[in-house]
Amino acid sequence: MKVSIAFERASHVNSGTSVDPAQLAWPETEGRVMRHPLLHLESDSRGEITHYGGLVLAQQFVRRFRVAKRLDDALTLFKRHAPYHESDHVLALAYTLYTDGTCLEDQAALQGSEAVRRLVGACRIPDPTTAGDLLRRFTTAQDVEQLSGATDEVQEAVWSKLPRSVRRRRKKHELALVDLDGHIKPLYGVQKEGADFSYDGRWSYQPLVVSLGGSGECLKVVNQPGNCRPSDAAAKALEEVLSLVRRHFKNAIVRGDTDFDRSDVFNAAIDGGAYFAIGGRLHRNRAALVEAIAEQDWKPFVPRADRQEPSGPSCHGRTANYRRQKAKARGFRTLRTVKQWVSEIAYQPAGLDSACRMIVRRILIEETNGQGALFEHYRYRLVLTNLPRSYTAREVIDITYQRCDQENVIEQFGHGIAGWRMPVAEFMGNSAWLQIARLAWNLGKWIAQIALPSEVVRWEWKRFRRHFVYIAAKVLKMGRCLVVRLAGSHRFLPDILTAHARLQT
Repeated sequence: MKVSIAFERASHVNSGTSVDPAQLAWPETEGRVMRHPLLHLESDSRGEITHYGGLVLAQQFVRRFRVAKRLDDALTLFKRHAPYHESDHVLALAYTLYTDGTCLEDQAALQGSEAVRRLVGACRIPDPTTAGDLLRRFTTAQDVEQLSGATDEVQEAVWSKLPRSVRRRRKKHELALVDLDGHIKPLYGVQKEGADFSYDGRWSYQPLVVSLGGSGECLKVVNQPGNCRPSDAAAKALEEVLSLVRRHFKNAIVRGDTDFDRSDVFNAAIDGGAYFAIGGRLHRNRAALVEAIAEQDWKPFVPRADRQEPSGPSCHGRTANYRRQKAKARGFRTLRTVKQWVSEIAYQPAGLDSACRMIVRRILIEETNGQGALFEHYRYRLVLTNLPRSYTAREVIDITYQRCDQENVIEQFGHGIAGWRMPVAEFMGNSAWLQIARLAWNLGKWIAQIALPSEVVRWEWKRFRRHFVYIAAKVLKMGRCLVVRLAGSHRFLPDILTAHARLQT
């Protein structure tokens, strides 16, 4: 069904980014700004109304990149497709998470909306109980991998359709930042299959998340029992991810914390033609090497945050050391970084065929109790990397610790689209839920990359949904055409209009 969008004239939109305060009217007389006028309430039976008008962009994306066909080609869960196909169930759940759903039952909000059904071109949307039955049909790891593979195909199709300038820059100059991290998902109750005790004693799953630095796209998510280390699945995940990334980027850097300090991760990065910059553990052998570094080989190091210019005055006139003053006044024992140095040595980890660089950061810590200094001691932080020596030790440290932004990606994956809810009792069913959540998460990222201003891809999911999903719309059937009328006063209306046009080409 062909869909056209009718846009009413915007009233106060200027470039789609902000509203000029000078254009806002002030009351002509003294008094309150909010006057609370007398209102008259009416109803309009023409057309169907929804507050999910932004689904037009998601629907246009799914149509252009043939997401439904890719899902149906990859999945073989049903013997008979009456009335639903696999893609109907998967996309219904993805749309539920894309809007504001947090559980299977929230799919009923889409099911009961005639406007939403018209937007996605569906005569009906699966029931929430049917959605649970779909997840339980994922009984093997191969089923989950097929779903993940379909998302990978869409990922590559999106990267292939980016502007030519972006694709050329990526292929000739850019290093993809492939970030590895784990997440402990606490589980409540005893019915969850595959749950186990994590290293900190919590009854949980412990999935691995692989994301792309900068855009925040989720490249891979692997569910694991709670007693597994996230790094256990890292080598296999890197093999699949790097084969995709290297086709579109000049090279890649694999980043991770000390949990990924293991030879199979290093070898997976090297076999994939990528670099690695992994936080290293300070065990006995490495400690001996660090202690043997001569004093003249230590160079002063200034953290990245201290090298940046302050962005503005301190909040509410407080001094920069307000917290320190409070701790001192109350006699709390505190730790303070006095000075830092950096050095590097050649080191060959066990299981690696050649030596790599071990960047060592030495931190002088001062401990006080409010009255004065108690004592000082050194702490050491290691980074293992095979980056060429054209990257200085300071640059390697900066590259490695910029990975901390992935913590925000993981947090938003859980609170933005409810990716960590785990709605069923079966382990494979919950693994499939993670793959559908990955599809919903990337749907917003892909739309931002393809059709929206460049800064939108870095927005938090709550902000993205507020501006590009929560849009009042009326859906009308006019002849052979389906007309979607969006609110003309919407702040980002010009950007939505441009995005819809870009997704059609």
